[in-house]
Amino acid sequence: MIDWKSREIFSGLKVPQDIPIVVRVDGWRFRKFSMELELEKPFDRRLIEALANIPLKLIEGGFPILLAYTFSDEISFVLHPPIPWEGRVEKLVSILASYSSGHLSSTFGRPLSFDGRIILVRSKEEIIDYLTWRQSEAWRNTINSYALKALEEDGYTLKEASEILKGAKSKELHEIVFNKLGINVAKVPAWQRRGVIVKRVEVIKESRAGPVIRRRTRIDWEPPLFSTPEGREYLLDLLST
Repeated sequence: MIDWKSREIFSGLKVPQDIPIVVRVDGWRFRKFSMELELEKPFDRRLIEALANIPLKLIEGGFPILLAYTFSDEISFVLHPPIPWEGRVEKLVSILASYSSGHLSSTFGRPLSFDGRIILVRSKEEIIDYLTWRQSEAWRNTINSYALKALEEDGYTLKEASEILKGAKSKELHEIVFNKLGINVAKVPAWQRRGVIVKRVEVIKESRAGPVIRRRTRIDWEPPLFSTPEGREYLLDLLST
């Protein structure tokens, strides 16, 4: 008989087990899904709540997540060592992507899918740099999403609006949104501009023996700008819990 085990080509690929890693999952064909479910444009609170609840439930279930960051249709999970499944890439990516798919499918009553990837980070500083990068993408996504909404309400099709916005600079997008919708994108809700953080916090509880520190999981709908000193300290604090 053929040694089929030897043909499981990537099953032995591993990441280090003794350092943090990031696993990011991204929604597949979410634009079509959003249209079919008639989600509110450019952002629907129901979707981001469902996305934030994925790492929330995983952390509460004991999965080693230091924090998670989500916006649009993606979630970045920052895992702390020891990394489960001996760091097997195949396991980490497939399980987090499938769990996310299952949770969202159950929430919205229809099949939804995620793909996944692993990002290697060698220090807390690199984790902060990575999250700062993703948050900058969240901001770009916000401006573009509002600009698309503005042009669609002005009578353009999604394809036409996308072509018009291709290559447009941030200032131009701001002007389109303000002129057509009367909205200053810099003042829309923080979770739209900066994304959402799912974090572990320490809560002091009183007991007969005195104060006891308990760990709880919280969703932060108004995280700071990670590129600022305040944002950096915020992330450092979360990465040290």
